[in-house]
Amino acid sequence: MATNSVNPDVGNGPGESALSNLLLERLSAVSDLEVRQQHVTGDRSNVVAVLRGSGGGRSLMLNGHMDTVGVEGMSIEPFRPLVRDGFVHGRGTSDMKGAIAAMIGAAKSVAGSKLRGDLILSFVVDEEHTSLGITKLIEEYKADAAIVGEPTDMRIATAHKGFVWIEVETKGKAAHGSVPEKGVDAIVHAAKVVIRLNELQDKLRARGHPLLGPPKIHTSTIQGGTHWSIVPDRCVLRLERRTVPGETTALVMKEIDELLDSIRLEDSNFKGEARKIFDRPPLETASNEPIVQTLQQTITQTTGNQRPVGVPYWTDGAILSHSASIPTCLFGPGDITVAHSPDEYVNAEDVLQAADIYRNVAQKFCA
Repeated sequence: MATNSVNPDVGNGPGESALSNLLLERLSAVSDLEVRQQHVTGDRSNVVAVLRGSGGGRSLMLNGHMDTVGVEGMSIEPFRPLVRDGFVHGRGTSDMKGAIAAMIGAAKSVAGSKLRGDLILSFVVDEEHTSLGITKLIEEYKADAAIVGEPTDMRIATAHKGFVWIEVETKGKAAHGSVPEKGVDAIVHAAKVVIRLNELQDKLRARGHPLLGPPKIHTSTIQGGTHWSIVPDRCVLRLERRTVPGETTALVMKEIDELLDSIRLEDSNFKGEARKIFDRPPLETASNEPIVQTLQQTITQTTGNQRPVGVPYWTDGAILSHSASIPTCLFGPGDITVAHSPDEYVNAEDVLQAADIYRNVAQKFCA
């Protein structure tokens, strides 16, 4: 946790190289583990460790990301772990180095045992940006199931939202500020889009998901205009649309295009178009999947009855599920409300308990 692994594309950090090398060294010291670095880009590499089974059992992947967001505005030393009142403070403790530590502890405790199926530890780069690491990982590695150690406050999560990043560009006509009536204000047109987005959000509330609630949309940034005395002829509005299972990017873009069409019907001067910039799918894993049932039973035996929940944030689990067809759920120590915060922390006891749960699940699932 003391190793700086801030994502270079998120927080201008050094990347995951130092942590990748450290994990390679530590895991290579564990008997029976086959450990390697999987090159992703530049000096950034995933770390993969495989405990080979004797054969005939199911394989399980324990997955985590090594990168963190930046440290600007933190109220504590980001990479000098502070233990206080049973909590470990520092950047990445909750999201998600606590889970990585727990997964390594679980692997150490089962190394030398006779699992029938493979246990795979996969620690990847770039989850906080565009998921280059997990995308590279699934080119070479598959499993019968996966657990992603995102901070779920020690609860099992089987669903999370996806997202679509959208740019809406409105175009107007430049004019001198003393005669604005001679121009067409692109920012005013963007404002009309914002108003319609509020109306769209009202409609989305009726499209709720049992674990995730309704899909959502919000404005992210707006850029327009060039000078005090010039009517702006261009404005770019950036939006984020959070999707629930069953929604597609095509559906999202169709709704935005229909919104723009409705403005055109009312204002013949309106010129606007929407374009998708980036998207990621939501996650939903059926409750009858063996990994869900095994993890739920194990958590219940350890911490009390637990039903699967949904989480509002996005994870690499969606790529494991959608692109690699690996049934995936989330479970890890940490609280998402303190992840990325000025004082990030994780409960040390939860990390130890998570290690026990990962170990027990591996012994049951891979038996």
